Amino acid sequence: MKLQSINYNLYYLNKKSKINTNYNQQNNICKVNKKNSSQVNSKLALIYFYGNKSIKPAKRLEQSDYKISNYIAEINKARYLYGDKAVVDLSMGNPDLTPPQKAKQALKDKVDNLWSHRYNNPKGESYTLNTISEWMKNRFNLEINPSEEIMVTSGASDAIDHILTAYAEYGDSILVPNPGYSLYDDLINRHDLKKIPYNLNPDNNYQPDFSKMPKNAKILILNYPHNPTGVFATKETYENAVKFAKENGILIIHDMDNSEITHSGKKPSGILQTKGAKDVAFEVHTFSKAQSMPGLRIAFAVSGKENIDNLLKAKYLSGGSVYIPVQNAAAEALKDKEGYITKVNQIYRERKNTTIKRLNELGSDAKPTQGTYYLWVKIPNGFTSDEFFKYVLHKSQIAFTPGDVFGSNGDGYIRIVMSANEKQLNEAFDRIKKAGIRFDVAKFDLTEELQKEIDLISSGKYTAEPKSQKDFKKYLEQLIQRRQKLTNQYKNKDVKFEHYIPKNNIQLPWNILKDGQSVYLQNIKEGQSVFGEVEDILPFSDNKKYYELSQKIKQQWQQEKYPNATILPPYKTGVYYKDAAYFVLKTEDKIQAVANLEVQNDGCFWIRHLNTAPWNQKEYRTIKNSAKTLITRIVSFCLETDNNTLKLATNKPENIDFYKSLGMQENGTRYINGTEYTVLTFDKKSMKNYLNDFQSNLSF
Repeated sequence: MKLQSINYNLYYLNKKSKINTNYNQQNNICKVNKKNSSQVNSKLALIYFYGNKSIKPAKRLEQSDYKISNYIAEINKARYLYGDKAVVDLSMGNPDLTPPQKAKQALKDKVDNLWSHRYNNPKGESYTLNTISEWMKNRFNLEINPSEEIMVTSGASDAIDHILTAYAEYGDSILVPNPGYSLYDDLINRHDLKKIPYNLNPDNNYQPDFSKMPKNAKILILNYPHNPTGVFATKETYENAVKFAKENGILIIHDMDNSEITHSGKKPSGILQTKGAKDVAFEVHTFSKAQSMPGLRIAFAVSGKENIDNLLKAKYLSGGSVYIPVQNAAAEALKDKEGYITKVNQIYRERKNTTIKRLNELGSDAKPTQGTYYLWVKIPNGFTSDEFFKYVLHKSQIAFTPGDVFGSNGDGYIRIVMSANEKQLNEAFDRIKKAGIRFDVAKFDLTEELQKEIDLISSGKYTAEPKSQKDFKKYLEQLIQRRQKLTNQYKNKDVKFEHYIPKNNIQLPWNILKDGQSVYLQNIKEGQSVFGEVEDILPFSDNKKYYELSQKIKQQWQQEKYPNATILPPYKTGVYYKDAAYFVLKTEDKIQAVANLEVQNDGCFWIRHLNTAPWNQKEYRTIKNSAKTLITRIVSFCLETDNNTLKLATNKPENIDFYKSLGMQENGTRYINGTEYTVLTFDKKSMKNYLNDFQSNLSF
């Protein structure tokens, strides 16, 4: 039960049952006065905890500053306040591109293999290990024994976690870059180890100074190309690191998760190219960034045989292995037969150049980084990184990563991730410009009023009415206006048209899909999300609307390109029934689907025709969830008008299966022009259940 729900129910108990309650929010303890406890409704008994003691969490949970979760929570707050569609997230290293086509196909093919779903080799399948060995030879000119010197892991963090398990004892010191990837801190806390930051700074191009490092550490973490700054390690850095490690008995973890993303085309070297490095160093590579596969959770560690043997022992302590189809996908991605890496680098290079240009226009001195798809940008004087991050987020709804997330040396900077296309990037910087935010204007040079507002934002006290609530209130007002308009419009028409009129005092669920509201759709051909909107055309609307709909369908749904697609007669001929309601799904004025709704003799709403665009059918399928979106709007319309039954009839088995998957029930048959059709029905309860299933696609 969520904290918010507990608080609400406690309020309910106090109001209804007059029970003396005391809620300790910090420890999640609810104390109820026992002599009155008999008054508690049994349905609310879940919130009662016996005793006065809570089970204390491990101290390691308190040792993390949770800066990542804090800034993510702030972004979620902005989405809640201004709408998820408004917030452009350039903060998280989460590629917006899809994996290589051959990798996706390899994943699908291997899923159908009977042996793919059994326990597999925790070290990695031989096919994957051999492919990695070949890649290390081609990429770094290294001879790596596939059976002895490689281990596949569930992401780079999993590899580092297992290395710490294998080598670090309680309280050992771990040398960590500052600035550096904050996950290292969390893994160190998880193992009850001691973090010792070593300074990286722009004066030395973010290269480590080993002469200033303590020599009694157990492990040194390097990360090049460096996150967040994007710089490469020099050959001298690697040589000094190996020398330092050997002289002091220190293990090196080189996290090389951005090895293939470069700005100039020049690829970085790895530590294992340094003589003797395999004795003291692990190099970790991941498929999350360059191959755009973060959700598949796969990486690999390379080192000498003894080190890999110890890593395998550590893995046995936790169990688990990487799913075979995922390994197959990764192997195909490494082969890169389609030139995916070159294409990805070109995309990120163009995005980075666009971003730098826009930053320069706003007074920043930002320059290209050597690698990664990050930009490390200095913020205006007088701001902390957290202040500036929140200022930009709440004034323009653009999310960067505050630099202090990466350590104390990151304060004074932000990280910008190239996780949006050029159009989105330009729109983002247009908003920043419109908000009056510049990178060459210090905080103390801003107006006193604006400084106070920034302080309010930074303190977390800044708030506003959430967009979803404002939209809902506004929509209820629109329904009242629609009711008045349609009541007058239909007063001289058949009584059946009252079904189309919104009812008074209807309690609508929050997750209805409103007329004109945005929804998330998937363009599965291009591998990106798109926004769609549904428009209502109610009975006896302006003839111009029918004409425009007819013309757009004729222009856009030309069937020559899609000979196997189906276009239903009314949409093909442009003949529309003025006594029916039409619902049109568009993405940027392109019609993705159309459906019509009519009241039939049984007094119920029936979906008569639902047609997706030719490019959304069968082998041409492009925009996913277009039919579901129209069903969602029609279901919402039924609830707005207090129609508790929605029906349709179909004679196609695949359609029957589809509608039943949405929660519709078979309800007999009917004959249309001598052909038997199966009738499917939504009742009020199943309509609300369907909205609950669809709500993750809603945009506010």
